[in-house]
Amino acid sequence: MKKRKRLIISSILAASLLTVTACGSGGGSKESTPAKVQDNAKRDPVEITFYRPNNATTEEQFMDLMGTAIKEKFPFVTPKFIPWGTGTKMEEVISAGVDMDIVLLSIGYYPQFQNLNLSTDLTELIKKTNYDTNRLETTNFDFIKQFGNGKIDSLPIFTTAEVLMYNKDIFDKFGVSYPKEGMTWDDLYELSKQVSRSDAGVQYYGFLTSISHMLNTNQLSLPFVDGKTNLPTINTDKYKQMAENYARFYNIPGAELPKEKYGKEAEMFTKDKNLAMYAYFNSTMVNAAKDMNMDAVPLPSFKEAPGVGSQMYSTFASVYSNSKHKDVAFEILAYLTSDEMQVKFAKDGTGMPIVKNTKLLDSFGQDLPQLKGKNIKAFYPTKPAPVSPRTIYDDLSSKYAVTALREVAQKVSDANTAFRKAEEQATKDIQAAMKK
Repeated sequence: MKKRKRLIISSILAASLLTVTACGSGGGSKESTPAKVQDNAKRDPVEITFYRPNNATTEEQFMDLMGTAIKEKFPFVTPKFIPWGTGTKMEEVISAGVDMDIVLLSIGYYPQFQNLNLSTDLTELIKKTNYDTNRLETTNFDFIKQFGNGKIDSLPIFTTAEVLMYNKDIFDKFGVSYPKEGMTWDDLYELSKQVSRSDAGVQYYGFLTSISHMLNTNQLSLPFVDGKTNLPTINTDKYKQMAENYARFYNIPGAELPKEKYGKEAEMFTKDKNLAMYAYFNSTMVNAAKDMNMDAVPLPSFKEAPGVGSQMYSTFASVYSNSKHKDVAFEILAYLTSDEMQVKFAKDGTGMPIVKNTKLLDSFGQDLPQLKGKNIKAFYPTKPAPVSPRTIYDDLSSKYAVTALREVAQKVSDANTAFRKAEEQATKDIQAAMKK
């Protein structure tokens, strides 16, 4: 067990999935109410410590995000936040045995933390308080149950998903119609060719994306590693076909992307402004819309998965196993998923709701002038793809899948060769990690 814990802790250091600040279809939802309502003003004072690994959140930002609201809702609670940084990285905090109550995790860090068995199974607390899990967005809650083999180790608190953003000025410049909802990837390719041109010495590109994030939230729910065998799952026909789909956008005749521009797609869209369309999380639009004439539509879909959007990339909250205040901590988790807090997260652009009350999505970005009049509903897939099964070895496989896709796009290698090599390299890395 000690050997496994060392392995998982060291894998935390190698985790490469980006933490993002991060709803589902259906009608209204009912709030969960505790079985016994207590008078918060008369409860004994308690300090609840929060920790958010691999995220540069400051104490001030934490208070703006949720700390102040928690204090107002639970006046007997004093929220304390441990900023992540030198001396407070996850492996250091765990090794030091620091007292914590609630850990906030992006889905990228979820496997590393949960596999350490340092989170509390919330099943009994859910029953005790009559918490209604049916109100949670389906793919998020299904992922929690799948990963925990039936146990409920966390609750989702907000989410994000991939969206197709576009620079209206480029389309207006060339007299081309804007992207539309309901496109396929083939439709998008044809549209991309129309705005991939050179004009007045400037090369314009049609569509690009963040390759790593597109694979991590892929619409076909393809995993990186088989959770039963711990073998990489990237050398498959579906992976290769998906890679070839994205790669063709980097090779539109007359607008082939130079190798030095790979990895700089976001900069091309928001700073150089020579990229007509870009797929990424809505955080890009929240920031870029301040000085860009832009809007968004849902991602195009694959023919074999019509209407299916990207996977949700969510942030979860877990009650730490050594917490001395598990009941209070769970009350806070339940409050973070309440309509009140879901609206708060949405209004300030922190993240989209993780409950089935889709009306809450209307409040997204209400406190952000740059999003006024924008197609906010595009941010939330009508039919999000199921979240891929996750393992602690995903980063050891995903990085080679990204490399393989780039090699295909750069015509360094064909898909068969690139993904066979990626599988071999990932297998070696995983086997080496398992021996540590």
